[in-house]
Amino acid sequence: MDNDLFLFPITGWEIKTVPVDGVLSVRFPFLSHERQKLSEADPGRPYVMHADQARELRDGLSRAIAQIENQMFESAESTTALTGVIIY
Repeated sequence: MDNDLFLFPITGWEIKTVPVDGVLSVRFPFLSHERQKLSEADPGRPYVMHADQARELRDGLSRAIAQIENQMFESAESTTALTGVIIY
């Protein structure tokens, strides 16, 4: 991973729906520094989106996961081809 990226690992998520307005709210609690305890996680900001935006986010996450899984599979195949053994 790029050393230039700021990393804020999420510790969970909270999703709420507001049917009257037709939106949902997503909040991602996160750790803001490496020595921070889980119990001290920053609660994060609520991000509000319409259902169509949430579907786009879901689809984008699915594509990203598939890409990671494909790269892991390709990496495992090349390891097998070189040594005959899969290394994990």
